[in-house]
Amino acid sequence: MKDKVTCLASAVIIGGAVCLYCPRETRVLALVVAILLWAGLYFFWQPKQFFGRFYKPYFLILALSFIVGFFYGMSAEKAVALPMKIDNICWEGRLSAWRLDGTVGRGILVLDNKHKYSLRVYSDKNGAWPEGWESVRQNDRIRFNGKLEQPEAPGTAGEFNYSIYNAVRGLKGTVTTGEKVLVVAKGEPDLAWRIRHKVGRVLAENWPARAGVLEGILFGDSSHISPETLAMYRATGVMHIFAASGANVGFVLVLAWTLFFFMPPRGRILATLMFILLYAALCQGNPPVLRATILGAAVLGGRLLGSGEISSLRWLVLTALLMYIYNPLYLRDISFLLSFAATWGIIVLAPHLESMRALASLPRVLKSAVAVTFGAQLASLPILVDVFHQLSLAGFVTNVFVLFVFGAVLQLGLIGCLLIWVPVMHLLFFQAAFWLLRGTDALLGLAASFPLAYFWVLNPGGWFWVLWYGTIAIMLFGRDRVIFIFQVQLRKLYKLAKIYYLAGKRKNGLVLASVSIFIIAVFLLAFSGSQDRLIITFLDVGQGDCILIRSKNERLMVDSGPRTEKFDAGEKIVFPYLMEKRIDSLDMLLLTHEDGDHAGGARYLLTNIPVKTVTIPEVRAESDLDIWKGNIPPSILYSKEKLIRLKAGDSLDFASGLKIKVLAPIDVSKEITGNTHSLVLLLDYLGYRILLTGDMDREEMEELFNRGESWDADFLKIPHHGSKGSLDPHWFDQMSPRAVFISVGSNSFGHPAPEVLAYWQERGVPVYRTDLQGTIQLIINQRGYEIITGRDMEMEPAIGSLSGNLLSGILEWYNLQIRLK
Repeated sequence: MKDKVTCLASAVIIGGAVCLYCPRETRVLALVVAILLWAGLYFFWQPKQFFGRFYKPYFLILALSFIVGFFYGMSAEKAVALPMKIDNICWEGRLSAWRLDGTVGRGILVLDNKHKYSLRVYSDKNGAWPEGWESVRQNDRIRFNGKLEQPEAPGTAGEFNYSIYNAVRGLKGTVTTGEKVLVVAKGEPDLAWRIRHKVGRVLAENWPARAGVLEGILFGDSSHISPETLAMYRATGVMHIFAASGANVGFVLVLAWTLFFFMPPRGRILATLMFILLYAALCQGNPPVLRATILGAAVLGGRLLGSGEISSLRWLVLTALLMYIYNPLYLRDISFLLSFAATWGIIVLAPHLESMRALASLPRVLKSAVAVTFGAQLASLPILVDVFHQLSLAGFVTNVFVLFVFGAVLQLGLIGCLLIWVPVMHLLFFQAAFWLLRGTDALLGLAASFPLAYFWVLNPGGWFWVLWYGTIAIMLFGRDRVIFIFQVQLRKLYKLAKIYYLAGKRKNGLVLASVSIFIIAVFLLAFSGSQDRLIITFLDVGQGDCILIRSKNERLMVDSGPRTEKFDAGEKIVFPYLMEKRIDSLDMLLLTHEDGDHAGGARYLLTNIPVKTVTIPEVRAESDLDIWKGNIPPSILYSKEKLIRLKAGDSLDFASGLKIKVLAPIDVSKEITGNTHSLVLLLDYLGYRILLTGDMDREEMEELFNRGESWDADFLKIPHHGSKGSLDPHWFDQMSPRAVFISVGSNSFGHPAPEVLAYWQERGVPVYRTDLQGTIQLIINQRGYEIITGRDMEMEPAIGSLSGNLLSGILEWYNLQIRLK
């Protein structure tokens, strides 16, 4: 409150954050609530008692700043490109960044209209590059044919938002190609590109195994580091060293300040700033690196000019405000939030931590390092947990060590970059940096091997944020001051309540009593809704199946998504989704058959989350279990307690009232043939029937038809991702579903087949697809059913009934109106 400029800038940023993190349909409500809070503080709080002279008109200016920031945040959506996929386009533009490495070429393509696209060039299966790409350099004007992809908004809770990621970096989308390129006009690469290109070649020739690590530390690019090495750095909580964060800029500034010791003060400052700008250019001007450079330069510049904590904080907040004005979506960018939080922790929290008794006995240098490390981690930990659901206990210790060692590695590497055209000299500095890295890797590997060095964390929820930052606020304001504030406000509330009570007793007792009863009733109704419900979630895992079934008592999963050489849905989608939904175990994993697009993710899930029971289709003999070895660990696969084999006629009854009847496989005596042997499950809950078909084909449909079993259901998961081979109109004519679901992703098989879509369209049955609507939830309770999609739909939502308690009915009606709009 002492620095009014910082307060005003913070109010604008907070207003923008409230806007950007609220769903569009609730933004008006959020603004009204915020205004009411401001009004309450204005009329009932007296901040001058705690922060000196503080005039109410200034308080109104703060509120106005908040509102301005809120409305400015509404313009952010204009920067997000519309989702689009076009297979073949002739592209022509300037190559502003370019790197050919391994089997992928990476760059930035700038068109004449200034639109920028991320460029990916792929070699063929033999590792040969398409014609012309090996001779391309930065700033060349090129022409080629390629595919455009502008990503969709996330369709699954916790999924990474690539559309915002691109918008923050000024990118419209990604262009991929494997075609030849024509250089229309040669360009002249800039100095920074030539230095980095030369450094990359020198490192790859002399230290091929570790070159990617040093490049990551120097330039904030981790694309050339092996997955195993990245896993070790992640486990020890030091992945941030590959982000060219504010710490990197600090070390660069110290190096420059030392190198220019012979210059007069003003010239020294100017030369140091020029050196920092050159460092940003070496990092190819990537927005995360550029942002960290601006933040670090602003904060450290404030200190160089002889300012204290408040001025440094002002530099930080004003820089964040300028970046918000330039692009409001920065407030949705994870790397910006982490950089801002860590820098704020260093400025504000580190001095308080350094004065604590626990650090008093440490040497001054070590005390500062510990305070800076813990300050940055305390400020950013809730963001890390909420976004990545991961926590490294080892990181609290290793980051103190990293602060010294990687600072030296960075400075040695940068000196090598400056001397890159001086024979032999640059090799000496690079070699010294690699010697330090070798010892560091040994220590980090040891730290990563300890139990609980690195583990997954469930989504802690909003209360964790309140408690965490509330505790930090108490530490900053002082416990006595906070207790005094609460005592004063409680007395005011008591007096106000007493006044209203006396007034109501004399005049408006009936009205006040009615209002009180209504408020109490709303709260009771809000928490008295029936918990007896079934949530069936069709996860968007790409070309594969994964269905999560949740009730009051059970957590079941049918299939686990696909796994390929480059993608494991169990690791990338399913497990993070479970963490986001605070699910730490599964009662049962039902695998319909052994194909990789259904059972591929099981291996990761079974390794990382407790699963009580795994079920598979019945097999002829024990030897047939071998086909599951790639997806189910032997300790489960050959265990009679943990593995259940199901066939037609079996049933599973659960405490919640959910019943699962197994309709197939029917004939388990014949040889297993994949889809023909698929589990087919009929779920029954509160009178609603849901048919989950796996990849059943026409042969299995015929077997079920001949058996005389009823398979009619209210909801149907269409078999085999909507394949034409699993379409039997006569078989489906026996059903009257209210809605059908297709779990499908990008594929070359033509799924879902036009014939399948046409069949259900002719019958007037709504079709829900994970490739279009994202993750889809079917919610069944005593009031009816509801279908909720991860992305906006063009069809009307399916809502079975709006009966039930008053509050739930109002909320469902409100959600329905929003979706219909």
